Formats: sequence, structure tokens, C-alpha cells
Amino acid sequence: MQRETMPVDVLFVGGGPACLAGAIRLMDLISAHNSSGAEPKLPELTIGLMDKGSEIGAHAISGAVLDPTALDELIPDWKSQDPTFLERYIEKETFLTLTKTMAIPAPMMPPGMEDHGNPIISIAKFQKWLAAQAEARGVMLFAGFAGTQLLYENGVVTGVRTGDKGIGPDGQPKPNFEPGIDIMAKVTVLGEGPRGTLTRQLINRYDLSKDSQPMAYEVGVKEVIEMPPGTVTQGEVILGFGYPLDLNTFGGTFIYSMAGDRYAVGMLVGLDAKDPAMDAHYLLQKFKDHPAIRAKLGKGKVVKYGAKAVTVGGWGSVPKLYAPGAMIVGDSASFLNPGRIKGIHLSMKSGMLAAEAAFEALKKGEPTEEVLKVYKEKVDASWIRTEMEPTKNFHPAMEKGVIGGMATVGLQMFFGPGEQKPFHADYEGMRKNAAVRGQHPYPNRDDITYDGTYIVDKLTDVYFSGTKHEEKQPAHLHIVDKNICATQCAEEYGNPCTRFCPAQVYNMHHDDKTGRMEMHVDFSNCVHCKTCDIRDPYQIITWVPPEGGQGPEYGIL
Repeated sequence: MQRETMPVDVLFVGGGPACLAGAIRLMDLISAHNSSGAEPKLPELTIGLMDKGSEIGAHAISGAVLDPTALDELIPDWKSQDPTFLERYIEKETFLTLTKTMAIPAPMMPPGMEDHGNPIISIAKFQKWLAAQAEARGVMLFAGFAGTQLLYENGVVTGVRTGDKGIGPDGQPKPNFEPGIDIMAKVTVLGEGPRGTLTRQLINRYDLSKDSQPMAYEVGVKEVIEMPPGTVTQGEVILGFGYPLDLNTFGGTFIYSMAGDRYAVGMLVGLDAKDPAMDAHYLLQKFKDHPAIRAKLGKGKVVKYGAKAVTVGGWGSVPKLYAPGAMIVGDSASFLNPGRIKGIHLSMKSGMLAAEAAFEALKKGEPTEEVLKVYKEKVDASWIRTEMEPTKNFHPAMEKGVIGGMATVGLQMFFGPGEQKPFHADYEGMRKNAAVRGQHPYPNRDDITYDGTYIVDKLTDVYFSGTKHEEKQPAHLHIVDKNICATQCAEEYGNPCTRFCPAQVYNMHHDDKTGRMEMHVDFSNCVHCKTCDIRDPYQIITWVPPEGGQGPEYGIL
């Protein structure tokens, strides 16, 4: 097939804070270099950034409270540059321990979680703002382009192939078929977010994770609730621990105020949860139904919803960060501090340091490993390592259970983390039904009243996500063997994907031909969280990008 090619000098893949910060930093470095008269001159360089969303920020949901450290470095005068992403500054913080009926405030915020004075932001608006900053510096932005394949030449990454458009469900071209293009680059920077498709290709090809622990994740589900005028406490953040999670499952809840009489409310649940019936969306509704939470939010109505995987493996999960012609940044490289559940600033800093390495490669005219390894050296010498390394054993501590994990983490704060403790991939944490509940069936989810306004079901929330997919295309969720779903998985785990998917993509239906329950994949519901790819106990589900520009439209989240 004849494909159009587009050459750029450096290509950033992903429209999140990591790649946007990297692109801005690289353009600033080039501009300063050329203005100084230093050699060699770097005129007429082309820096590109591509994102699978319909626009930059369309798929942005994770993160809301910003540690401004990296932003202060990148754009020191950002506060005077119309920061449209700024919702509030934090004025009031509360940490709650929740039981089924009580909400007990802690006398102080846990160490590392204090954020007083930091900004509450809309991450979607933040990315749009950063995109405008990048574009003003001359970065070429390509929204609606999904990267599906890395390109190589003589063992060196040379760019990215974007996905074809106009393919029918049978895999054959439709009349509106458009082949993807090959974007050729001297240096490719991958910042696709958690569980990136191209990142996995790179890691597998060069065995970049051989000296690190597996990537570990939580799933985050979030709603925006519109409140009656004047009922929102300005600059408020509430973090919750306990109910409705059990003490074997790592996670927590959050509420933060936003502009325009709105609250964002969310639930984070570890994807190594032992219970195959884990359902983060249902748990979020249970949280909102708690007497103390309902008293605060119950007069509101849900107006937006979304879900996304969040990296929590921390420093131990960071793979080798570079390969010939390519580097990995942001969530794709596990740059999040699990002890703070914060990573925007770490992702941005990683992108900025990768930009500095790319700048060196452009000056030397060669993107070899020897040149790009300066990226890892810069990371190790930066405040990224200073912040992340002390919490490197946070995730393995939590594998012991929440109470034992918190005690272990407390000791690590005083005595240091020690050697890196090993931990398993998330899917290995799930237990079979018989081990969790014996012969008892899955618990039902009708112990709360769904009113369609404040307590809403999954399909209603999928509607609020704004997700859209052309249904006459191949499913972007690949199941290797659906017979496993109908037999082994149904018997051993009770088809957990029908629960843990926060968008009701996976449903078992009776099939008259086979006389049994068969798996049906409603991929048009997908909000691109990748939970299924991560948590499936048989690892037979693979998420790949659908046609570029499709998926959720989060907007204000």
C-alpha cells in the first residue's frame, strides 16, 4: 500500500502534559541556542506532536490538583498568561476515614498529601492551554491521529505509522478508506499515558523492562456534579479512605471544588484487587450514597463522567527510558508518586528532560542510545528521583493489605525504603471466586437506588462521557479466544470484565446457536481506560487504538 510520509525532526506521541511540556521545552532550547550564535545552527527544524483525541485535551481526565513545580520551571510567568485551566486554589483540606455510616476527619493531612495553596485545575483545559503555548512556539499539532505502529530502520526507531481510517468490521476497506501516514522522525518521544500501545511495542522489542518491576495501576472513575448556586465550598479538597473499599483493596476517594458551582468526585481502586467482582463505578455510587457524602453532594446532578488507568508502581516500575531513536516519558514510564497519588508535575519534568536529550541528539545529528542515555542521567540527577525513590516500595507494601501496608509505609518514611521489593503484575492479584466467596454468587448491585440524576448507572454515565465510535469498524478490543470467556472464565472468575469495566463494554448474552452465555463486546461504549487490558486474569484482551479522533469527549473534566 502506498502511504504518504511526513518528515519531522522530533515527534512527540501523546497530547498529555509530558509531551506538551517536552515540546515547549525543546522549542525554547532551540530558540535560545540559535539566538546565542552557538554552533551548530539549528534552523528550520520541525517539531511535531500527535494525539489520538479529536482535539488536545479530549481524552484528559486523570489529575486535578497540580503540584506547580514543573510548570514554574517551564513557564515561570504562567500565572500572568491567562491560565484558563485554573479552577481554584486550595483553601481547605480534609482527610476522612469512612465507615459504612460515619466520616471521621483526621486532625491533619497525611504526610506528603498536603496541598494547601496549590491550584485545582481542569486537566483538559490545562492540556489545551499547554497546546496553545506549544503551537505559539511553532510546534505542529496533529490531533485525531492514532499511532498504531513504530517504524524502524536498521534497529533504530524512525517514526510512527498512524491508523488507517475507513476499515469495515470485516477488515476490508470501505469507500471512504484513508490509509494512515508514516510520520518519520529523527527522535520519537512516547508519552501515550498508561499502557501505551507504541510504548509496549518499544519495551517488548528492546526488553526495556527486564530490570524493573511490572507496571502497576489503579482505575480511576470520576464524575463532575453540578450543584445548586452558592452551595460549593470554595477551594475545598476532601480525600477519603475506607468505605466502600474493603481492607484488602488499595484505593481511595476524592472530592474537589471546581468553578461554576461544580464538584469533581472520584474513586480510585487498585487493579490488583483480589475480588473478581470489583466494580469501581458501583463503588463510586456507594461512596456518593454514604450519609456524609450525600449530605454534601446529594442536591447535585451528574453532568460528566470518565475513567482512566493510573500508574501506581512508582520508581520500581520505571523501565529503561531510552532505545535507539526513542524515549519514554510521563505515565507511559510510570512517572507518578504513589504515596501522593500525584504525577502531572513528574510527567512534565520527564518530558522536559527528554527534550533536553533530544536537543543534544539534534545538535550531534545522531539519536543513538549513547546520546539518548543522557535522558536517564538527567532523570537520576533531578528532583524526580529525589521525590519518587523514597516511595519505591509503596506498592509492594500495599499488597499486604491496607492496614499492614500503611504501617509498613510509615516505617519506610522513618527508616528509608531499603532495597526494591518485588511485586507482581496486577492481573496476578485477582483470586478465583471459590477463594473469595466460596459457593456464594457475585454480590448484587441493587442495594442502592439509581435515580438517574445523582446516583446513576453505568450506561447513563457512558452517555455523560461523550464517547463516540464509528460502529462499522473492527472492534479495538481484541479477545484472543472467546471460548475461554464462555467456559473457563465463567466458571473460575464469573466473567469479571462484566464488572470491572467502568463503561459496560463486556456483556454475556445467551446464544441460541451454542445454547450458552457468550461474550459480546460493545466497543462503542469504551472510554479508553484500558482496565480490561490490565486486569483480565487470562491476559487475552488487548486494547488497540480505534480510528483517530474517536473515544471520549471529556471537555470540562
